[in-house]
Amino acid sequence: MPKRKECSTISTPKKKKKKPAAPKAYKPEPGHENDVRIGPLERKGEKMMRSIEAGKMVGVLSGNEVMYTFIYRNMYECFIHPLAAEEGRHKAFEINEQHRAMIKSLADNCDQLFEIEFGPEMDFMGVMVAAEQGIINFLDSIGQLPIEDHDFMGED
Repeated sequence: MPKRKECSTISTPKKKKKKPAAPKAYKPEPGHENDVRIGPLERKGEKMMRSIEAGKMVGVLSGNEVMYTFIYRNMYECFIHPLAAEEGRHKAFEINEQHRAMIKSLADNCDQLFEIEFGPEMDFMGVMVAAEQGIINFLDSIGQLPIEDHDFMGED
């Protein structure tokens, strides 16, 4: 019987898993540094959180109220008020897993999400005012703008 040749095994290096690319920060074109970009966002909690964690603002519409959520100074900032109203309230939460899960769950319980992009030097209040006008225009264009209370017996 012929002698068997000794085989050597060659191991191939394991492929490294690629880390997901970091979301790109919004970089406005020259001359558009004060523009606010807004668009509908899919109602998925993880997508919403990725958007917030990428430095964007998210508008959470529920009924006639909107909540603007974003990160500022290592806190989740939430500004809540009725559409087209001046009064409102503000809440801030530490960034931790409990609060992340709470904010993430809003995507499942809202009517609509909006992703809002803005320049890094812009004032948050100004961004929210511009975004709200965009939300109102969007809802009006699709026929879903909440009807204001109207006194039909009152004078016009």
